[in-house]
Amino acid sequence: MKVLGVLSVFFTMASSAFAAVNLTEVASLPTAAAYGGGDKVGSQLIGATYNAGEGPGIWIVADGGYRLYHNGSLLAEDNQAGRVRFIPMTFLPGENAISIVASNADGKGGVLVQIDELEKSYYSGDGQWKAKPSVSNNAWKNKGRDLSQWGNATTYNAASSTPSGMTLSGFAPNTNAKWIWTDDVADTVAVLLYTFNIKAEGFGAATTGGESGDIVVTSDTATIIKHLKSSDAVTILVPEGTYDFRKFRNAVTEATAAGRTWCSSACGSNDKNSSNTFYRISFQVNSCSDLGSSGLNIVQESANLQSWSSWITVSKNKSLIGMGRGANLRGISLANRTNEAADNNIYRNLAIYDINPHLIEAGDGLDVVGTDADYVENFWADHISYKWISDGMDLENIKGATISYLDYDGANEYNCYYYDPYMHLVQNAQITFANNYWHNSYGRVPKISSDNYASRVHIYNSYIDYNHWHVVDVSGNSGYESQLLYENNYIGTANIQVAGKDAYSKINIKNLTVKKANNSKPYSNDGTAQATAFTDNVFTPSYSYVLRTNANLPSENPTYTGVGGKWGSMPAYNQAFGLSNKAPTVTAAASVSGTAVNLSASASDSDGSVSKVEFYIGNTLVNTATTSPYKATVSGLSGGTYSVVAVATDNSGLKQMSEFVTITVEGDGSSSSSESGSSSSSESSSGTVTANIAKCGAGSQYQTKSLGTAIDAFCYTWTGASSIECSGFPSGISITIDNAKQKVDFAGTPTEAGEFAYSCTTIGAEQNFTKGGNLIIVDNNQSSSSAEESSSSSEFSSSSSEESTTALNGMNLKNQESAYVRIFDMQGRPVYSGFSRPTKLPTSPAIVVEYNNQMQIIRRQVERSK
Repeated sequence: MKVLGVLSVFFTMASSAFAAVNLTEVASLPTAAAYGGGDKVGSQLIGATYNAGEGPGIWIVADGGYRLYHNGSLLAEDNQAGRVRFIPMTFLPGENAISIVASNADGKGGVLVQIDELEKSYYSGDGQWKAKPSVSNNAWKNKGRDLSQWGNATTYNAASSTPSGMTLSGFAPNTNAKWIWTDDVADTVAVLLYTFNIKAEGFGAATTGGESGDIVVTSDTATIIKHLKSSDAVTILVPEGTYDFRKFRNAVTEATAAGRTWCSSACGSNDKNSSNTFYRISFQVNSCSDLGSSGLNIVQESANLQSWSSWITVSKNKSLIGMGRGANLRGISLANRTNEAADNNIYRNLAIYDINPHLIEAGDGLDVVGTDADYVENFWADHISYKWISDGMDLENIKGATISYLDYDGANEYNCYYYDPYMHLVQNAQITFANNYWHNSYGRVPKISSDNYASRVHIYNSYIDYNHWHVVDVSGNSGYESQLLYENNYIGTANIQVAGKDAYSKINIKNLTVKKANNSKPYSNDGTAQATAFTDNVFTPSYSYVLRTNANLPSENPTYTGVGGKWGSMPAYNQAFGLSNKAPTVTAAASVSGTAVNLSASASDSDGSVSKVEFYIGNTLVNTATTSPYKATVSGLSGGTYSVVAVATDNSGLKQMSEFVTITVEGDGSSSSSESGSSSSSESSSGTVTANIAKCGAGSQYQTKSLGTAIDAFCYTWTGASSIECSGFPSGISITIDNAKQKVDFAGTPTEAGEFAYSCTTIGAEQNFTKGGNLIIVDNNQSSSSAEESSSSSEFSSSSSEESTTALNGMNLKNQESAYVRIFDMQGRPVYSGFSRPTKLPTSPAIVVEYNNQMQIIRRQVERSK
């Protein structure tokens, strides 16, 4: 039995519903490899730290059965019509390929899906889903798939009931999803595809972060830092929880070593936090004179003034992603500098906080510092919560940047003013600020300047709740004019000034709401106050973007911005450290004895205890066990097939659903069978005849041959069935079935090129069995390559010799871009095939074979994981 230890479930049935069990549709999932038969559940992106509707994830239910995939990984499968599942997920920047294989036995198929991301949802029935009733290979599962030959899915009824008329309960509340299928609701199988992309809007749209490298899941600060500093492209997944990066040290000792001086004074009597002490750094040695105040005193080392930010320089091509509802990073100061070539970095779904909040100009939480000669290029910070930061988020000498869905709270009880004095210095920059929420700000929202590059800044769909000083200031010089397009923003209170500019800058303000301005002339034009907003002629963005309803920004931006989007919140200042609690794991088992169905479950919780296990037959709750061993017995089922799951709940209320177990009750229940998990299982229980298929013959079931070259003949034998049927072979291959010997032979010379995922299924057994393989037929006549290259295209069989694989090491046949990849272990067994390389080798060392668009081999070599 496979264990679905990573799924959550949401049921609306009453706990007292020990009701009679109705016989409802239990579907048979396709067993052929082309439809995902034999795939195992598992993905690095699945979480188990919240229940349905409490974080990002995928809701799914079918009027039949389904397999659900994300970027080629099987997330869940079920065979019970009408059973709702929710899979907690982390969706990564870039392409997100959702794929579903669904089966239907009652003549009315359908699938209902809602995908919840941080700030939006995607729905089945939105017109973007694709559908086919049959496929010949499984390339549809992966990113980069070709959808040009796919038709649009057909939308049927809304979510309240299934296409076959079952009442639906437990799906996402108030959903906009609709049931979808092929254009023929009676098709027994449908493959349904949907793609959505998570990418920056604006100047930072080209940022890809670590997409081209490995995906790693971290669980401690040292590992996070190691990957941020590495030279490799990498996506760093940080599990839900709170991480302490702080490093405590004497701030004066550190400043003295850098040739600087800490200066202090008492806070003013009119300051909101008048009992605090004012600390600000001077960039002079043993002097506070550059700060312009005679009342400042030099702080001595003996005062033991503490700082604790952890300054981390980041290398290029990194994605730092908080999983689920986000990760809280306390004390981290992330520096993206030209010195480390920190181009093309993404930060998403993170809370960054507590960067020396009692000091002024003592570190940013997240900053970019390029040089005049070498700008940092491509940067995206998205869904970041930002609070208690000494020196804001400065962005200097940068091109191709976007800051989106930022929740920047300037409230600070540890300084004099209550408001952090600095938010954003944006200098020599090409940057987009989109859909942000700034509140409790003192000023610099942002401050834009140019001294060696003409800054171009676009700010739209933003909400500024309160600003104590100047909201936006723009300046340039005679050689480099700064320009700001300030579009569709909403300011709650502008205490002094909305926007100001000098003689070398331009501002165009469109559709701005200012709810309250304490100054009747809140715009400063090179020192002259005016009442009207600026309408200068500025740049036109080269990218597309969406302007939201202006009046909704005050309610929407506080909800959808920051860590976790609509699911998260800024942590408390003294948030406890550690990973978020995880749901229990559970597996189910079922058997039939006489007239009784015996149910049992194995459940455990790694960070708590199991409070109960509920047993469901179909969609009916039949019993609840509160102590181990978790067991139940149900009598009186009508004859038929049923699907059983167990749902475990831990002491914190987190739920987890097991994988399904299928039972068959015959007549009054006097005989039965049970099958777990995947319908491709060959296991049987007492009383059921289960077929089996075994490989025979010298040839491999996975071969690559040149067009016109005979395959290496092979065969299958079967047991427990009357016959066998085989399909999916290329033309020219003969299939000879001998029912007396229970054997089928395959031989011949292919007459068509391509990749052929074939399968054979037994006939006449109580439980039939399917076995399959792949033949790749290469048309070498479309290439001018030599006979030597043609002969090198023969594929590895399971009997490949060590000498033949060693000879391939480092071989480079052509300098071409690969269109298809196959990977084998060192014994020649296939372990991967697809239209793009996996981010990590499935085995190491491995034999990697790359093909061009004509399915000609262009490279073969032995590779090892880095």
